[in-house]
Amino acid sequence: MTRLVCPFCGPRHLREFEFHKTLPAPGAGEFASVYERVDSLELSVEHWQHVGGCRGWLLVRRNPSTGAVLDCRLVGGGGAA
Repeated sequence: MTRLVCPFCGPRHLREFEFHKTLPAPGAGEFASVYERVDSLELSVEHWQHVGGCRGWLLVRRNPSTGAVLDCRLVGGGGAA
């Protein structure tokens, strides 16, 4: 994963973004919510911020095994890219 597509700024190098946290899977127990960094090997849902650009917060779905980005959108819903 070397690039993310910001809904406002377009494709940008990963160095412009800052990882914040991995979100637990819906229905995950308290232990998983606090301690597990990746819920599955195929899907990880994460918060990132575009610190080198618009400063927008992004919700990134990716495959942590391959690093492939599946979806990148603004936190709160709009602007799928």
